[in-house]
Amino acid sequence: MDDGYGERVGGGAGMDALKLPLEELLYVRLGHFFDQLNGRAVPDLYRVLLDQVDRAVLRQALERFDGQLGAAAKFLSVDRNTFARKAKRLKVDSALGPVQGPRSKVK
Repeated sequence: MDDGYGERVGGGAGMDALKLPLEELLYVRLGHFFDQLNGRAVPDLYRVLLDQVDRAVLRQALERFDGQLGAAAKFLSVDRNTFARKAKRLKVDSALGPVQGPRSKVK
């Protein structure tokens, strides 16, 4: 089992992480994360996790639309002002440079 952003997860036969449904991939990754905590308490853990997911979603949308807030918000079916407030609260910059790897654009 590879716990990196992984080539393989799961049991004996191994599964390609990119072929897993998103919910299952999150479930597996959260399991690894919780294991690494070794029972330590993290203040507001639920909020921290939700913020991490929100940040990743906003970053992906902005990257796909070259930092255009309106287009990213529309893609996510979110009001532009709501998107902008959330991006500001989570410190997500609309002038994103490449995060990792090639950019894929949705037209």
